[in-house]
Amino acid sequence: MPTKIEMYAQMADHVATQLTGSWQEWAGFLTTAARLYKYPFHEQMMIYAQRPDATACAEYDLWNDKMGRYVRRGSKGIALVDDSGDRPRLRYVFDISDTGTREHSRTPWLWRLEEQHMDSVTAMLERTYEVSSEDLAQQLADVAAKLADEYWNEHQQDFFYIIDGSFLEEYDELNIEVQFKAAATVSITYALMSRCGLEPEQYFSHEDFMAIFDFNTPATIGALGTAVSQINQQVLRQIGVTIRNYEREQLAERSDQHE
Repeated sequence: MPTKIEMYAQMADHVATQLTGSWQEWAGFLTTAARLYKYPFHEQMMIYAQRPDATACAEYDLWNDKMGRYVRRGSKGIALVDDSGDRPRLRYVFDISDTGTREHSRTPWLWRLEEQHMDSVTAMLERTYEVSSEDLAQQLADVAAKLADEYWNEHQQDFFYIIDGSFLEEYDELNIEVQFKAAATVSITYALMSRCGLEPEQYFSHEDFMAIFDFNTPATIGALGTAVSQINQQVLRQIGVTIRNYEREQLAERSDQHE
């Protein structure tokens, strides 16, 4: 009989191979992952498998000690496999919906992209990535393509060792590159648009996601997912900082006017 850790490790492999089995499943994962962009891919995947509607997750002690919130009795933790130590162990996180507030409780700041933020965000993206567009959706797609290209150039050698047993095995090196860039670009763009509230499902169809079906083993899905997760985290953190700075500047201006 498998141990709990073995059971959840098996769940991770099972979920991984399911993720790219349909583009709707992958898009659903990307939507969850975009909300939880500070987590690495393998943990985003476990959260999606257990709580696809999660919006803000943290361990019990963080909710209780730092945020002053309590985890409701009977709440089921989301199991994550932590293999950073000598041996794998399970750790559990809880979504904010599992918590309640006390008198001095804090609520995590979850940014939302509003109309008033657009100019600051597009300017930041142009300044950081040298990609400009009057349409934010197109700008995000161009940023995604540029970063997917850079990621491939840095990590391409790693991919050629993990394609055994996947559909990528049938391709030469050039077409593996083409498939990776296509899969990564559409995935990053979808996630960025989702987190920015741009309703990506209106922009994409089944044909746009064809490249992901070639990533059909835990190893290849893990490699693609890690690339997408790392790039999303980079860009979404920058957008979040830009929005926070904008809000602080507006607050300071209102305070000065009031005085």
